[in-house]
Amino acid sequence: MRRIGVIGGTFDPIHNGHLLLARFALEEIPLNEVLFIPAADPPLKPGAFAPAAERLAMVEHAIAGCDDFSASRVELDRPGKSYTVDTLKTLHQTHSDSALFFIIGADNAAQMNSWHDPEGILAQCTVVTGSRSTNTSGGDTRLIDRLLFIDTPLIDLSSTQIRKRLTAGLSIRYMVPETVETYIREKGLYTTLCS
Repeated sequence: MRRIGVIGGTFDPIHNGHLLLARFALEEIPLNEVLFIPAADPPLKPGAFAPAAERLAMVEHAIAGCDDFSASRVELDRPGKSYTVDTLKTLHQTHSDSALFFIIGADNAAQMNSWHDPEGILAQCTVVTGSRSTNTSGGDTRLIDRLLFIDTPLIDLSSTQIRKRLTAGLSIRYMVPETVETYIREKGLYTTLCS
């Protein structure tokens, strides 16, 4: 049976922390491949700053040349909120011979109880998260205890931080792949104040 990792998010923009989390999950679990799925309409965020097509393009640039990473349009092609539980249902239909592993950053573990249908998510996949050394206090221990924690480096990067640096005219070198930075600059993304 194939083992497929799924990493979702707004990727607004995708950064090296996302890529390293996916790489460590791929090697430690191990997985056959990792799907990167940009959210079209994220339910827990007010919306993305870059259009969905641009965020997908940044993902494609970030993973170009990496045979075990691929981008998926599954949430971009579906109307409505981008609920993980619905995405997993769709992936089970298209990858019926595979076990799914949903990869999240350790900072998201404490927020799982605020997600739409967390029990439905856990019923469909193994939820994998980075190092337990990140604070998960305040989260639902009944959910957190069912997660698979893997050993990953602690990388304190956020898309919010990157957008703010771009708006301020600061460098984002080493925070995102060079191809992503080039794309952002060519398209003039994140040039106005955003949080």
